[in-house]
Amino acid sequence: MEKGIVLIGNKKGFEMAISTIIIIILSLIVLIALILVFTRSTGTFSERISSLLGNSNIDSVRDSCNLLASQQSAYEYCCVNKTVKLSLNKKIDLPCSFARGESWGKQIDELNCVGVC
Repeated sequence: MEKGIVLIGNKKGFEMAISTIIIIILSLIVLIALILVFTRSTGTFSERISSLLGNSNIDSVRDSCNLLASQQSAYEYCCVNKTVKLSLNKKIDLPCSFARGESWGKQIDELNCVGVC
């Protein structure tokens, strides 16, 4: 064999790489299609995904505060801040007792916070 001559032997390694790339591309297309189907559907799943993607969580904070009030968990209700996402870029931290004073917090049940914190 002379120097400078390269023999091309078995091409199966190259074929395997192309088929693997094609499978990966098809898998990504299917994954994107599934994500679009589930995020555009209506119902509870769509609401949960939207809350994870940055929409408001006011309803879940309100429900959490009402649960704390019904359990008489005064310290958690009065002293521990909850992070409320008002929009994609606006968040506030406040306990349930102060959230009652907000326009969106009028439906939060009241609990006596005198001397708790």
